Amino acid sequence: MLEHLIQGSRVNLDYAHKLVADIPEENMCLQKVPGMNHAAWVLGHITYVFDSMVSVYGEKPSMSDDWKKLFNLASKPDADRSKYPSKQALLDAYHAAYERFVEVVKRASPELLAQEFPNPRLRPTLPTIGIAMVHVLTSHQGVHLGQLSAWRRAHGMPSVT
Repeated sequence: MLEHLIQGSRVNLDYAHKLVADIPEENMCLQKVPGMNHAAWVLGHITYVFDSMVSVYGEKPSMSDDWKKLFNLASKPDADRSKYPSKQALLDAYHAAYERFVEVVKRASPELLAQEFPNPRLRPTLPTIGIAMVHVLTSHQGVHLGQLSAWRRAHGMPSVT
């Protein structure tokens, strides 16, 4: 079943690449509405979540403090393009963090997945590590990629599907 989940989550990874493929570098932080999640923030935030989730499995996150400040759960997107990494750096980090998270998940025991999720703020909706893992691989990515799709449309860009 885990392989089915992982294979299904790769659809999101492919979708993310399609969503940003034709966005010019200089447009990655455009905001039609102040505070709207822009392309750079969406990619970085999903990356942050993958990277930070490895700690639940006993691994050390690898994201720099600068990236953590830009993309953590409390961060807000900024329209200043100079504050964000390049589109390619964001895509590379997103892909690497995804692959690392998948590898960590594959090694997880059923007992670990059944343990209580360590973040008390998220525990009411993500009570176990396993449920949080499913959320991160599927719905968390999907929600933010949906925002990115809406962001594209708000900026006059075509659908990628």
